[in-house]
Amino acid sequence: MTEPASIRYKNPGAMWGGKHANNWGAVSDVVLKDGQSNHIAVFPDVVHGAAAQFALWKVGYCNISLSSAIKKWSGHNSSAAYMAFLGKHVGITAQTRITPALLASPKGLALMKAQAQWEAGKPYPMTDAEWRRAQAMVFSAA
Repeated sequence: MTEPASIRYKNPGAMWGGKHANNWGAVSDVVLKDGQSNHIAVFPDVVHGAAAQFALWKVGYCNISLSSAIKKWSGHNSSAAYMAFLGKHVGITAQTRITPALLASPKGLALMKAQAQWEAGKPYPMTDAEWRRAQAMVFSAA
C-alpha cells in the first residue's frame, strides 16, 4: 500500500505549495487525486517540511483559538474531529489561543506532531530529534 501523501512528500502538515513552502525548501507542488484538487508541497527532507509547518503556524495561525486555527487549516473538512484529536493528544482545548510562545514550547512540538499524525492517519515517521531540529529552525531565538 502507498504511504499517505504527507509521508511520501516529506510534508508533515500536508501544507499546500507556494511561496511559504518554497521559502522553507519545497522543491515542488503536487496536485492530489483526492477529488478536491488539493495540492501538497514536496520537501527534500522531513525536517524542512516540519520547519515549514511550524513557520506557517507562526505567521498564519497565531492569536486565534485552536478551533479557529484548525477550521482555517482544514478548510472546514472534519474540523471538529481534527480539533478534538489535537486537543486530546496535546492536552489543550478548543479555546486555547495559539501564540508563538506556545508553538516554541513542548506543547507546540506536541501540537505539530499530533497534526502530522492526523494528516498521515498514523504516527508520522520522524524522530523526536528531527522534530526538535525543525522547531529550532523557526524559534532559534525563543
